[in-house]
Amino acid sequence: MKAKNLAVITMCLLVLLAGCTEERRSPPADDEVTRRDAALVAVVQCLVDHGEVPPAHLEHQPWLRDKKVRPGAELVTWRSDHGDTIYAGKTLQAWEDEATAGWPGWRCPL
Repeated sequence: MKAKNLAVITMCLLVLLAGCTEERRSPPADDEVTRRDAALVAVVQCLVDHGEVPPAHLEHQPWLRDKKVRPGAELVTWRSDHGDTIYAGKTLQAWEDEATAGWPGWRCPL
């Protein structure tokens, strides 16, 4: 009986060890979130550089320093508030979607 229990325990340990040695790959660094964040910064920078965002939309924004857009939670919040706002003929959401789809090759078309 002890030999049978030992065999079952050994088998269970081998199965567990096989599961532990399985190679786990981390998600690629260039995932959707990373691309979307970078694209958002590029889009807003493009719009700011070309005067497409009304000054009132930019007042007191901590993510804008010396006319340079900086990534961060405040920018994401601003984007959420302005996603349906039309800048240069398209909504901010449409700009962001297009830039994300073309990232990292997207360039400001203005």
